[in-house]
Amino acid sequence: MRLRMVCALALAAVLATPGAPALGGGTHHGKFWRRDKVRHQLRLTDDAIDRLEDILARNRQRLEDMEADVKKKRAALDALLTDDRTDEATILAQVDQIEHARAKLGKARVTMLLEMRRVLTPEQQRQLAQLRQKHKRKAGGDAGSEREED
Repeated sequence: MRLRMVCALALAAVLATPGAPALGGGTHHGKFWRRDKVRHQLRLTDDAIDRLEDILARNRQRLEDMEADVKKKRAALDALLTDDRTDEATILAQVDQIEHARAKLGKARVTMLLEMRRVLTPEQQRQLAQLRQKHKRKAGGDAGSEREED
């Protein structure tokens, strides 16, 4: 009984760890084109910015719905884990449902990002990748102070 509870709590902790957010990061939530410094450095045109906004707008509701589905499935797992009468097969089936929903969400996020990438020129893509690497190095050394610089 005690071992089962420890295993259930460990499983819940692993599943509660969020994946990489599609739109996360800073106050612009991953919308790099809204950061003045990035927009200027990449020399984004108004047309490119409008296209990026359109891609986000077309995908936002679907991504939010998919995120809500993952949360709902996690909540169902939590309920199963707190009920001692729930058998392991049922719990593991719920884990499969969560992982399927997460994979679907991840694929939708990447699909949107690939569409956004097509808006950028190869040079802009290279510069953006450099900015992200620079940001990761800064965040690794001093997580909070440089977060909004990009």
